[in-house]
Amino acid sequence: MLYIFEFKTKIADLEIKLSENCIEEIKIKNPDIKTFKEFNGKRSNQNGQSLILLGQNDYNRMDHLCSLINLLDNYFSGKIADFAKISVNFSYYGNFTKKILFASRSIKYGETMSYKELALKAGFEGTYSRACAGALSINKTPIVIPCHRIITSGGKLGGYSGGGGAHFKAKLLSLERCSFSF
Repeated sequence: MLYIFEFKTKIADLEIKLSENCIEEIKIKNPDIKTFKEFNGKRSNQNGQSLILLGQNDYNRMDHLCSLINLLDNYFSGKIADFAKISVNFSYYGNFTKKILFASRSIKYGETMSYKELALKAGFEGTYSRACAGALSINKTPIVIPCHRIITSGGKLGGYSGGGGAHFKAKLLSLERCSFSF
C-alpha cells in the first residue's frame, strides 16, 4: 500500500509518497503541474496505481512519516536536521546510483561538496563527476538525500533536479547558510 502526504513549508509545498516501511518519493510541488487525479480521497497516478491520501492529522499513524515531518519542520525553520535515520527505498536505483546517493547522504547540514569529491567519496575516480550529476538527477527523495549540497569544483551552484531548479537549490543552501557563488 502506498500513501501520499502533503506538507506545506515556509519555502515549498512537498508531496511525500511512502509505504508502510519507508519514504518512496518527495516531490517539491509546482502548482502549475497536475500529476495526480483525485477520486474520493484516493488518487490515481499516471500508471493507474492507487495511492491513499493521508490527512493532516494522519501523519502520526506511521513513525517514519512522523519523524520525517518533525525533521522537515525543523529543517525549514532553519534548524539543523539530520535525515540519516529516515528509511528510504533505494530499490529504484542501480549500483552506481546507490553508491552516489549513499555518499551524498553523509554530507552534513551546512556543508557542500563538489561532484568530483562526491565521486571520490563514493569510491570512484574523479572523472566520474558528470556521472555523479546524472545519478543525483534521478534522486527521488531530495532534501532527505541532500543532492542540493553538491556544487561544482569551481564553487558554482550547478544544476538541481529536485524541484524548483537552481533557484530552489540556492534557497536550500541559503537556509543552511552555505556559501556559494553563481
